[in-house]
Amino acid sequence: MEGPGIEVTVKTPSRLHFSMIDLRGDLGRIHGSVGVAIDRPNIVLRARAAPEIRVEGPQAKRIRDFAKTILDGSGVEGGAELELVSDIREHFGFGSGTQLALAVGTALSALYGLALSPEEIALKLGRSMRSGIGTYAFKHGGFIVDGGRRVELENGIPPLLFRSDIPEDWLFVIGLPSIEQSHSGSAEDDAFKRLEPPPESLIGEISRMVLMQMIPAILEKDITAFGGAMTGIDFKFGEFWEEVQGGRFSHPLIEAGVNFLLENGAYGVGQSSWGPAFYGLVEGEEQAKEVAGKLEVFLNSGGRSGEAFYAGPDNKGAVVTIVED
Repeated sequence: MEGPGIEVTVKTPSRLHFSMIDLRGDLGRIHGSVGVAIDRPNIVLRARAAPEIRVEGPQAKRIRDFAKTILDGSGVEGGAELELVSDIREHFGFGSGTQLALAVGTALSALYGLALSPEEIALKLGRSMRSGIGTYAFKHGGFIVDGGRRVELENGIPPLLFRSDIPEDWLFVIGLPSIEQSHSGSAEDDAFKRLEPPPESLIGEISRMVLMQMIPAILEKDITAFGGAMTGIDFKFGEFWEEVQGGRFSHPLIEAGVNFLLENGAYGVGQSSWGPAFYGLVEGEEQAKEVAGKLEVFLNSGGRSGEAFYAGPDNKGAVVTIVED
């Protein structure tokens, strides 16, 4: 179906970004990343064909720019009515920009029969240039490892190396402290430029932990081994980022929250991207409710403020619904 007379709704997952793998690039590829898709928060975008681009709701300019790039680049003369029904907060560590871009591109592709893949949309809209976790979370969901881009390609999409369903009872307790964040957009670019390449020994350790701990653990549904590797990778790369973050984490309250989760039974912990979102892996809804409740109290004590919730794995990726008038 295409053209006027249908309404397309796209609902996306969020992603938690565990770690980069290789920031050296001396083997011909750079970055590589590990992460998971989670079932909340979500972007929900509605679209209908229209003579011109009209946008309702928040992020109107950004959505309009994404839409114009897709339509102009595909030779489409028409436009679209786009409504952002539900949003993911920007610069919180959930990959909101990539999910929004892919939602817009996917909705327009469905409306006009463009048959664009998430990878093609990401390339057109300048997403996934460092990490492919957001694109593959949108496309497939699950636990994801990507292979980084080729060094000579500034805008290449990293190939998907490994993807697996996450056990449904593996839940993520997520903390969102109310703190000021400084690393996004151009600040993130500056941070990458300021750092010397990590030592080969660190890259070797990270690679071994991904290949010999995380991947086997998720295939064997071993939450203890998976959580231990998750924590180890996050802490090791956090130490490398100390120069630009000011510590192992981007804020002392994130470090305190991560330690609180470990003390309260989380199997593994980490900071998603630059934060402020941090997470702990737990098993079952009973433990998730208990730990999230305690974390909420912790984040709002001693003059602090913040929120906590838990999310399940998203093993299917974005959901596209097409309804005829």
